[in-house]
Amino acid sequence: MGRGTLTPQEEELKKVISNNIRTKIKEESISQAEFARRAGIPPTTLSGYIKGVTRPNAGNLQKISDTLGLLKSDIDPSYKQGYSLEDWNNNKKQSHLVKKITEISSQLEESRQKIVLDTASSQLEEQEEQKSKIVSIKNEQEKFDLADLVDDNKVDWDKWVSFDGRPLTDEVKEAMKKALGKELEDK
Repeated sequence: MGRGTLTPQEEELKKVISNNIRTKIKEESISQAEFARRAGIPPTTLSGYIKGVTRPNAGNLQKISDTLGLLKSDIDPSYKQGYSLEDWNNNKKQSHLVKKITEISSQLEESRQKIVLDTASSQLEEQEEQKSKIVSIKNEQEKFDLADLVDDNKVDWDKWVSFDGRPLTDEVKEAMKKALGKELEDK
């Protein structure tokens, strides 16, 4: 009797389990064959788990976890208490980088976790500042008549920035003034 079609959650879970096993074995610096021997699992069975073809049954998951000195839930998140489809959906939305940051920072001492949090907070503030600069410049641009843009007395060109948020160079400022002046002449 076949097992039927797996749900997207089950397919994704196989990938997560596969990645967790592969990563943990790599951290142990031993071959898959040696790990399979230590865990008491046939190498071909372990290979299926690592390739994400099959999902470990509860017995083999326990053997893998015991060999690595981990909980089953460290390998298979569905063993976490209260694990749900909603958790899976939220976890799936996280980028690979966010998952990696979370994984690494969870292993740090609390004082070091605070440094990671402070750095992330600082980066977010900086990002929001850059976004607000662009919005305020857009708002300032809407206030000007085209003729005002070529008049240095009416425009503070030092507040203008390029698309990447960097201040405009003097050459770019002059080029913009010339282009705007040409636009006015053509009208």
